[in-house]
Amino acid sequence: MRRYVFLLCAACLWALAGCAGVHDPREGAIELVPGRPYQVMMAGQRYFTFTLEAPAKVVLESHTFPADVGFVSPAGQLLDSEGRVVARDWTSGADSNFRIEESLAAGTWYLRVSNPHACRSAFDCLHRDYRYEVLLTIAED
Repeated sequence: MRRYVFLLCAACLWALAGCAGVHDPREGAIELVPGRPYQVMMAGQRYFTFTLEAPAKVVLESHTFPADVGFVSPAGQLLDSEGRVVARDWTSGADSNFRIEESLAAGTWYLRVSNPHACRSAFDCLHRDYRYEVLLTIAED
């Protein structure tokens, strides 16, 4: 009987630990300020957020540094408040950066940025900063 109680308790703790491990990466999103670039210095996926008080035309784009063109190629995905992809781009901006231009409704929006070619191995990440900037520009619709 003790064994079953122990197994039941262990199963409950394991289930609770699994529930506690669920994390929405949008919760830690970095606030984008229109006109102020945000510099990223390392590989990995980043979430950004911005809020529109009124409908507006929005441009989200990345800028790589001259020495990093060809090595750093950020990809952007615009997400709505529910996390659904509204638009995506990889290379339509200058120097093969992403550029997303959309007319959006008022509300909270997210941008997910990743560098799909970064860190194919641990060795790659040791020798290079994956530097780029993300810029939000807003014009009233």
